[in-house]
Amino acid sequence: MKICPFSRFQMRRSRNKGFSLAETIIAFLILSIALLAIAFVPIMSSKLALQTVQREQATFLAVQALDSLEAQPFNVKVESEDVIGEFTVKSQKPIFVQEQPQNYIGKATVTWRGVTGDTSLILERRISKFSSETRKE
Repeated sequence: MKICPFSRFQMRRSRNKGFSLAETIIAFLILSIALLAIAFVPIMSSKLALQTVQREQATFLAVQALDSLEAQPFNVKVESEDVIGEFTVKSQKPIFVQEQPQNYIGKATVTWRGVTGDTSLILERRISKFSSETRKE
């Protein structure tokens, strides 16, 4: 009988092939994290699109409020607050003072409840003493 000197080091060839439970759980965990990240892309893009639409509407309302301020006579102080849909529009304009023309600035503030919480937009415009005279009647 021949004895092989390396018989101790021989491996069993009857090993089962397949994945263990731990490997399967780790693979599912990695797959679920990847799918979750991919699922958030459409949600975030729709929120961003809604936020953009709201900001465009707020900008339009602010410009409209500034145009309204510009149409007022220079010697009239204007402060108003209007609620238009989900937007609150505050506009103000001081009385024109000849010695301090830099103070003649119209200001419109639009606030709304946005996707990310309370949001506001502030626009200012320098208004001429003669701006109300240039409007068409």
